[in-house]
Amino acid sequence: MLKRILAVWLPVFFLQNGFAQTAHSDPVRILFVGNSLTYVNDLPALIAELARQDKTIVIYNSFLFPDYSLEDHWKEGKVQAEIEKGSYDFVVAQQGPSALPGSQVLLPDYTNKFAELCNKNNSKLALYMVWPSRARSFDLDNVIKAYTNAAEKSSSLLCRAGLAWKYAWQADSTLPLYTSDNFHPSVTGSVLAALTIYGVLFNKKDLDFLKPVTYSWKNEIPKERLATLKQAALKAMRK
Repeated sequence: MLKRILAVWLPVFFLQNGFAQTAHSDPVRILFVGNSLTYVNDLPALIAELARQDKTIVIYNSFLFPDYSLEDHWKEGKVQAEIEKGSYDFVVAQQGPSALPGSQVLLPDYTNKFAELCNKNNSKLALYMVWPSRARSFDLDNVIKAYTNAAEKSSSLLCRAGLAWKYAWQADSTLPLYTSDNFHPSVTGSVLAALTIYGVLFNKKDLDFLKPVTYSWKNEIPKERLATLKQAALKAMRK
């Protein structure tokens, strides 16, 4: 029996709980930490939706605020208090593109802080690699480098969504991965990120569990486009 996803807005922080219950697995608890690149299109809910199709139970909470960096989250202290409850299997964290020199210093510093805290509380940090705005598309390789270095230095998992975007565009340059503001992800962009993150967290060798079913995004992503997204996600996961 499947339980619906519950979403609750609290004045102190953005909190969401996603439930997907089957008889085949124990719950996997995920904490999402980041900004609008995660909460636009409700990326955590998309990942929970993928989990349901894969007969996996996902329970999640989120701390997501506009324009927040990992430094901002760390200085507030609320995320640390949540991690210290010891309730999470994974903490999925992101900030902005972080391609500029200053950001390339701060990203590994705070990734390492969160990774050490996760390790002390029986959790694993997974760094969610994002992408630059369309106007700074020339910076994509620097974004990939920044997140890769931060993950390697902190021994964190790396969810290469930004790299998956690159591969997807190589396969089809017309894919609408951005919204009209040319920075935030479209539904297509968020689904690609969700596929990549889910594949890394659950160590998927393929995405064959995705069948023609009633996804919330089925009207926006035709079957042919989904096939391209799956291949791009898998290629990024195997990098």
